[in-house]
Amino acid sequence: MPHALRARTTALLLVLAFLPLSLAGLVSPQPALATADAEQQPVELSLRPADQPGPYFALTMSPGESRELAVELGNQGTVPIEALTYAADAYTVINGGFGAKERGSSPTGTTEWVSYPTEVVELPTEQGITRAFSVTVPPGTEPGQYLTSLVLENNVAVEGSGDVALDQIVRQAIAVSIEVPGPSTPALAVHAASHSLAAERSVVDVAIANTGNTSLMPAGELLVRDADGTIVSRSDVAMDVVYARTSTQVRTTLAGALEPGEYTATLTVTDDATATAATGTDLRFTVAAPASAASTSTEAGELPPILQDEAGAGATSYFIGVIALLAVVIIVLLVRRRTQASPAVSRQG
Repeated sequence: MPHALRARTTALLLVLAFLPLSLAGLVSPQPALATADAEQQPVELSLRPADQPGPYFALTMSPGESRELAVELGNQGTVPIEALTYAADAYTVINGGFGAKERGSSPTGTTEWVSYPTEVVELPTEQGITRAFSVTVPPGTEPGQYLTSLVLENNVAVEGSGDVALDQIVRQAIAVSIEVPGPSTPALAVHAASHSLAAERSVVDVAIANTGNTSLMPAGELLVRDADGTIVSRSDVAMDVVYARTSTQVRTTLAGALEPGEYTATLTVTDDATATAATGTDLRFTVAAPASAASTSTEAGELPPILQDEAGAGATSYFIGVIALLAVVIIVLLVRRRTQASPAVSRQG
């Protein structure tokens, strides 16, 4: 009798020992099966003038003049590609520099001088094709510098992979710069200031406009004062090119976050080549108080709590705890039963 009881006890304990592991395997999240997708080839496009030196078109043209030009569209990749090419408005990016608007944007201003229809082209492997286009400066155009762009990009987005997948459009853009001879009238203007937060740091933006007819490279200083007039930040400003007749922003990221309250910004910049200067003084902006991370209101306190651990670990621990408790109870019952049965066995002997 004791031997049979011990055998049953041992078998039951073995079952109980393996049961939590089985439940853990059922409850715990399993890794997703990997799929062997074909590796996509990188997009390697090129765009350059076909009939003049340099990386972009630099033209001098008079009002009413037309000119025939050509651009080379290239595919440096190892597979043929379907590419989209179009003319797009050029603009000045934040802190200066060249930018071209995206597909689907309506052409305005200088872009309307360019005869370059939007087209999808098939580019063979490691080859280029030449595409002709024309530029016509309207009669009566005032002197100065004008800018537009040509763009080449993959027509179909490259699908991303991984947990965070981003479809990719790879763009190549070149400037078409046109100078109409005549007097140069450089001018700058500084406008409003604003504030935002990025990665727990204050970002101060000040709007600036090149209201003249020539490109400038402003440099200078940005001061930030609190409501008492105390300077709380002083930053050097060195912009890239700000193109004629365009507006952008001077963006400065501070080392930390400004305290909530009222502030003013003063921006003073000068283009050394033309001695053109501009100042914006006491440009007001507000730093709002950060949103509360957690509400302590009665209404929020009445909401049901979330009793959930990451990746299902809470559920696994719960099942294992229940099984362990049952194991303890069963062992206690079996030991008590064995204790009660032992005297009877002795008397039979």
